[in-house]
Amino acid sequence: NKDCETVVAVGTIISEIPCVDGIDISKIRTGDIVRLENGVVTIKK
Repeated sequence: NKDCETVVAVGTIISEIPCVDGIDISKIRTGDIVRLENGVVTIKK
């Protein structure tokens, strides 16, 4: 999903699981590698 639902966000915080909210997922395609480092999202085709 493009936006993280509140209950999912709370679960990720409690479980200390990384979560990204509000990114443009239309640029991500099957087989792409998505990397998040220091708040910067990069997509490798």
